[in-house]
Amino acid sequence: LKAASSNIKGGRTPTMACTDEGLVETSAPRSRDDQAQAVPALVVFDLDACLWEPEMFQLPCKPSGGYNAKRGGVAAGDDTVRLFPGAAAVLRRFLPGSPLRAAGMKVGVASSTTEPTYARVCLESLRVDPDRSETVADLVEYRQIYPGSKGRQHFPALQAETKVPYERMMFFDDCTYGDNCRDVATQCPGVACVRTPDGLTEALFDAGLEAFAQGERGILL
Repeated sequence: LKAASSNIKGGRTPTMACTDEGLVETSAPRSRDDQAQAVPALVVFDLDACLWEPEMFQLPCKPSGGYNAKRGGVAAGDDTVRLFPGAAAVLRRFLPGSPLRAAGMKVGVASSTTEPTYARVCLESLRVDPDRSETVADLVEYRQIYPGSKGRQHFPALQAETKVPYERMMFFDDCTYGDNCRDVATQCPGVACVRTPDGLTEALFDAGLEAFAQGERGILL
């Protein structure tokens, strides 16, 4: 599985075979269809407690907008909204020209925050790399940010907008206040879901890609 992850990150989709020693990579080339199916076409991230902290409802006021280099995030009164280090590392892997972009992956966000205006300010202000100008918003093609069920509202809306089948989607969510992964997996069969209880990390992201490449769907972790 580690080999599969490194190959995906490097832009080459592995070919896997079942042997007496377990699932191993083979040298046989994949067809174009097989290569497409081995990686998600759309990766969807929750926002609060998955990509960043604190959560929007915890802020004392609307974020000021603009990246505050001194604070390392977006100021909201005395609070500062910051990306989790692992989330920032994952998002940097979607910068233009990266292997994941070359593989055709697109990025969406699905959030049921009660403060969607605050979330949009953070999306448009948080830099994925302090030394670069790109913000999270620059990497996100699709947004569903409003109170509601992710399984009954957000993901059906994403599917209608993108035309990507659920079987080609992957979802990451902290599931702090409810099991959104269970909701999505139940209401939208085929989506691969990964829980991120302590925020998104590269390890969870890679584990999700590995499982997706093996054809696993539903709740992966």
